[in-house]
Amino acid sequence: MSLVNQKAIQWIQSRVEEVFAQVDDSLFTMAEKAHQQDEQDQLFQAIRAIRVEHSNLVDSFCDGVEERFHHPRNDSPGEDAELDLRAASNGLSLVNNDDLEQQVAIRSMVANIRRDHAEPIAALSLRLDTLLPEKIYDENLPLGPAAICAAFADALDDVEISLRARMTVLKKFELQLANRLGELYEDCNSLLIEQGVLPHIQDPLRERSRHGGEKPPIPGAPTALVEPPLAGEPGVQIPGAADIPAAGMPAGFAAGAGQPGATGYPSAGAGSAASYSGGPGLAPAGAGVPAMATPTLLQQLGHFQMSMPAHTGATGQLVNVTELLQQSLVQSEKSASLHELDSEVIRLVDMLFSFMLEDRNLAEPIKVQLIRMQLPMLKLAVGDKAFFSKGGHPARRLLNELADAAIGWQPGENYLNDPLYREVCTIVEAVLAEYDRDEQIFVRLLESFRQFSARERKRAEVMERRTVDEAQGTARVEASKARVAAVFDALTAERKLPKIVHEWLNRVWSSVLFRACLKEGTDSSAWRQHVLTARDLIWSVVAPMPESSVKMRRLLPVLKKRLEAGAQSLSLSPGDRQRLMGGLDMLYRERQKLGERVESERERRTRERLVQELRREADSVVSIPVEEATNAAVIEEQVAETQVLDESRELPAEQKALPEVEEIQQVVTEAAAANSEDLKPLPSDDNHWQQTYHLKDSWFLLRRAEKLPVRCRLAAIISDLDQFMFVNRQGAKVGVYSRLELAHALRNEELLPLEQGPLFERALEYVVGNCGESKIAISV
Repeated sequence: MSLVNQKAIQWIQSRVEEVFAQVDDSLFTMAEKAHQQDEQDQLFQAIRAIRVEHSNLVDSFCDGVEERFHHPRNDSPGEDAELDLRAASNGLSLVNNDDLEQQVAIRSMVANIRRDHAEPIAALSLRLDTLLPEKIYDENLPLGPAAICAAFADALDDVEISLRARMTVLKKFELQLANRLGELYEDCNSLLIEQGVLPHIQDPLRERSRHGGEKPPIPGAPTALVEPPLAGEPGVQIPGAADIPAAGMPAGFAAGAGQPGATGYPSAGAGSAASYSGGPGLAPAGAGVPAMATPTLLQQLGHFQMSMPAHTGATGQLVNVTELLQQSLVQSEKSASLHELDSEVIRLVDMLFSFMLEDRNLAEPIKVQLIRMQLPMLKLAVGDKAFFSKGGHPARRLLNELADAAIGWQPGENYLNDPLYREVCTIVEAVLAEYDRDEQIFVRLLESFRQFSARERKRAEVMERRTVDEAQGTARVEASKARVAAVFDALTAERKLPKIVHEWLNRVWSSVLFRACLKEGTDSSAWRQHVLTARDLIWSVVAPMPESSVKMRRLLPVLKKRLEAGAQSLSLSPGDRQRLMGGLDMLYRERQKLGERVESERERRTRERLVQELRREADSVVSIPVEEATNAAVIEEQVAETQVLDESRELPAEQKALPEVEEIQQVVTEAAAANSEDLKPLPSDDNHWQQTYHLKDSWFLLRRAEKLPVRCRLAAIISDLDQFMFVNRQGAKVGVYSRLELAHALRNEELLPLEQGPLFERALEYVVGNCGESKIAISV
């Protein structure tokens, strides 16, 4: 049972990947042709949502199918769905129109699959009925059309997309998966037959009717009773079969796979002249054997090129040209050597493609295809010894364009159907099939590929622009909030403010500052004016009285005018504005009265001090009676009490002064910087820290624990938060780093920079640095 489950999940996962690959292309085409902006935005939003939720959709779909193996249930549309359809047709809507349209599509799919594959479905139901404890019939078959369609619909319900996009997804699901379920049913039936589960059902529908729908006993079929499949049957691998070369494929095609220098080109692959035995084959230079003429060598290379196999494996292999020449000469019972320049060209081309094979810029499937251009490039270089010095040669430019377009390409499970991979394969196949001596084939293919690349870039740029705009908008909002909070923290720290002032700051002025920061920035005059207004508002309620009375009288009319204008700009109701201004007026009147009382009390105390001083001077001349002395002591005690009482009403003199606007601006500048508390700060002269300032548009290999490496590009530096956003080739976001996080990621090789520059020129630099002196002119 587990074998059927595993096989089904693998098949479904492979097909659903094809579904979403087709969906992405279809939705983008629809968006480009949309006439209305709202419709186009909905389709682009659907593309983004499906890309973001892609892995979750696949996992949810597969989990839904697998769950039905453990708990079979009837997913077939029954009487309730019929009632919904009839009610909707009569205008009595039990379901909304969107759900109704989706139900109709699914019912149609299920009906078509049951009609086209009734026999294998019935056979699979009978076989699974013998393995599962529950009664299995067509309606609750875990792999039945109703179950699979319902599992996909359930997974799709978790993604919020428009109806048009949803119906497009269902249509692609029908074309790429539902219509091909016959393959799955045949494979599962074959697998169960191999395991000895009801192997002799002739007509499953007749068999079911003969048994009257009763569930047969579960056979306890031991493995000894199951006949093992014979060698050569499907699913059986004959030991050693992988070692048998394909018919007509020279052994030299598999030799020296990816091992630079393994071919022994400097000595022409035939040993030294002293050890040459004189038999047929490729002789080394200096052995007295006539050299092969260049036209003959080109003809031989042409034969090798036409018989070159199509590499579809995971790794590419270099062609051992000298070994192929050796085999060809031995078969024809001839001997020949190579011209020194031809041998040098073969060595240089081998080194070039060895470098390409090791290049980490490209994914393996793309490298497999580019390596297949080794023989055409070798023919070019043999025929034109100046090929390596022609920087603008169309063949070099074609190879560079192919590599450049594929630098960010990531192979998925269904990469064989990826548009870029298919285009690269088409280009390579055209070169192998059509190139003989006419170099115009490279010009034509180069122009064709450039047109394809332009279309691909346009699609990616649209998605990338939307992704960057969304990220920058979010960053500006977060940065503005942080800067407004920094202003208020600097002004209100360690201060107890009246309730009405808190309401002004939190309800009104925070929005005024936020809008000014978002629209005009913190360097604008409007922002500085609003910051000054917030500072003046707080100063007006914390300034000591009556010392600040004169300044308050000058400030309050201007301050009230600015506050009133700010409240009006937020479209507050007249009632709210009147209440807020009234609260401030009341607060200012109380502070004015307090200042007047303090001033009056200070004048009274001053007069009393003068009286006491005069009395003390008089005491030195005339003695004071005891009663008067007692009254003087009482008066002094009352003055002291009044002084304590008055001082308690005044603000403490040691209160921290309000920061100036320039100080607030400095705090605001630092407010939006990302806070990476867990990371160790790096010195400004650190190499990786300095590298973060020179990375625009660079490509990287992103390596994360327990995840496959991802190729990504630095698409935008969000200055508001000093963040770096990376996107994949399709323009979807794959990561966001602060500058410190990015520096540490570069240091820890979580992000590996990919090499910059054209592939062919980088390979030539490698050759120049490793081959020593060469008789062939090389220009990087």
